[in-house]
Amino acid sequence: MVRNTASAGVLLACLLATAPASAQNPTWTTERPDGHAPAGVMADFLILNRNVYIGVRFYQEHFRGTSVGTQAISSAEVLDFFSVAPLTLDKGTAELELRVGLFGFVTLEGSMPITQAEMLSTTDALFFETSSKTWGDVSVRGLFDLLEMDEYRMSLTLGATIPTGKLKKRDVGRLGTREILPFALQGGSGTVDVLAGLTFLTQNELASVGAQINTVTRVMDNRRGYRLGNEFSLSVWGAHNLSDWVSVSLRGLYEKWGDVTGSEPGTDGTVDPGANSFAQGGERLQIPFGVSLFFREGPASGHRLLLEWYYPLHEDLNGPQLSLDRTFVVSWQTFF
Repeated sequence: MVRNTASAGVLLACLLATAPASAQNPTWTTERPDGHAPAGVMADFLILNRNVYIGVRFYQEHFRGTSVGTQAISSAEVLDFFSVAPLTLDKGTAELELRVGLFGFVTLEGSMPITQAEMLSTTDALFFETSSKTWGDVSVRGLFDLLEMDEYRMSLTLGATIPTGKLKKRDVGRLGTREILPFALQGGSGTVDVLAGLTFLTQNELASVGAQINTVTRVMDNRRGYRLGNEFSLSVWGAHNLSDWVSVSLRGLYEKWGDVTGSEPGTDGTVDPGANSFAQGGERLQIPFGVSLFFREGPASGHRLLLEWYYPLHEDLNGPQLSLDRTFVVSWQTFF
């Protein structure tokens, strides 16, 4: 029943998003408030030769409560099997994205995040908090033009991650000593991962539609002897212009990620579920609502401010694992 509901939600989002494309517009352009994808979408379009695009995004995520599969469980139930039960996780990520137009049909894109995370956990005897601040893995992609016809655009992205994120992050844990933190508080994968994606865009006079598939494929174990799970995401959105400088958007976002292969030798997965290799995978369906402001005059002319609020519809977690409670994204973007 839950899977049917989730599938229906994705289908509904697709139908809502594709509805505005019924009218025809002779050209596709970024020079309108819906000309960029919603705030949480990256690598959405190519740019002209020698142009430079800069985007800065800030993600604020709050996780609360523990789930196994689709069922919420209490911390007391987690402590029946583990010595530690996670309660909340607050994660803030700032990410810089840079695109450079190399040719008319190729754009080079790079991004790098920095993340601050704080996790509150409990044992039978005490509450304790651990935190981590670290650079993440650098991502480098090429965007390749597949279709450029009237109001339609399609592009392929291929690239890889550079393992700049720090592993072996430590903080004071339940025993009062500095311990290696669980997977969610580490800096990255520790491996070179293959990135691939496909993006489709179209517009009419008043609205735009987009769809994007992204995959992350892990091809090797890192130097600590484990490998994070592969990732898949599907995003479908529709945006409607309210004026020549404001648009609103509705997006459907489906994500699936695998468990960890191997284990971190400095942690014990039988003590903390956050360090348990078999309690890391899952899938999630969310509906982000967005607003885009395109400034046309004054000192900020040509700049954009985009915001998105994510509404979670469905989670199926290989738990016990913290459940996503809310997400907010704000993005500033411009060309040079």
